[in-house]
Amino acid sequence: MSKFKAYRVHTVGGKPVCRFEQLGLEDLDPGAVVIEVAYSAVNYKDAMAARGVGKNVRTDRPCVTGIDLSGTVSASEDPRFKPGDRVIVTNYKLGNEHDGGYADYARVLGDWIVPLPEGLSLYEAMCLGTSGLTAALTVDRLEAAGCAPAKGAVAVTGATGSVGSLAVDILARRGYSVSAISGKKEQSRFLQAIGAQRVMSRDELLADRSALAPPLFAAALDNVGGTYLDRLLARTLPGGKVAVAGMAVGTELTTSVLPFVLRAVDVLGINVSRQLQMPERRRLWGRLATDLKPGHLAEIARPIPFEALDAAMDRFFEVTTVGRVVVEVGARAPK
Repeated sequence: MSKFKAYRVHTVGGKPVCRFEQLGLEDLDPGAVVIEVAYSAVNYKDAMAARGVGKNVRTDRPCVTGIDLSGTVSASEDPRFKPGDRVIVTNYKLGNEHDGGYADYARVLGDWIVPLPEGLSLYEAMCLGTSGLTAALTVDRLEAAGCAPAKGAVAVTGATGSVGSLAVDILARRGYSVSAISGKKEQSRFLQAIGAQRVMSRDELLADRSALAPPLFAAALDNVGGTYLDRLLARTLPGGKVAVAGMAVGTELTTSVLPFVLRAVDVLGINVSRQLQMPERRRLWGRLATDLKPGHLAEIARPIPFEALDAAMDRFFEVTTVGRVVVEVGARAPK
């Protein structure tokens, strides 16, 4: 195989340096399955790895980043997969400890691969990716815990982000009254267009500091953490459920036990990285192709050329990114 293009991060003087390079398969981490990558995506973890925020990429050698990919198997030593199979890979060690999706080819372990379910294209799979899987797991767990549209409104913090916007869409399509909470007032129309019945400013959520504020929500998805989670708990109806999937504002939490004791609010932790086992991954991807498939992927996701990847990283830290960014690695997004 001839050389191909890849976006790698190097550690130089303790700092990340990212650049496009020409690689061969022998330059990639070992794996039984070689995938010709069609699409990847930009997740917050990818931007953190590219810009040296936190410990999100190995530093002992260069690494192809990108924690999500979809594509077609080009070679396989794993009997479960054959050339021509269309597949998805998300999380595990991809893109931080193992060369990931920002390359024309990826070489991965067969145990990480999900066959593309009927009902999804390779492009749609990356409109979803890790973010869609997180949103699907959240809805799946909330409903398993007893949530239903008739029980009341569902709040989503960080609603303009990739997880938040996909969750708003999925929940609205399932009949829930969704309260989208965001600090981006200019995105109200976008949130309403993808299904939010109410758009609530973060100031409105944070205004009442009571340990038990007047309840508004039967359930919630918190993508932000910190004070936001505290205020969601204080605003949740008796017997309500709050799913926690993010910590954008920090890991510290100061709250009281009153929502748990006096209102019997339950907290559900959401994690789709290495803890989500393959049978659950396949089941959730099957739901994302059917009853949990968002209806507004064209509005939520936008494609960028592979060459524009580096510039897209900075926009994540400028808090200007809305929805999901899909990277056209080896294919072009459908018109």
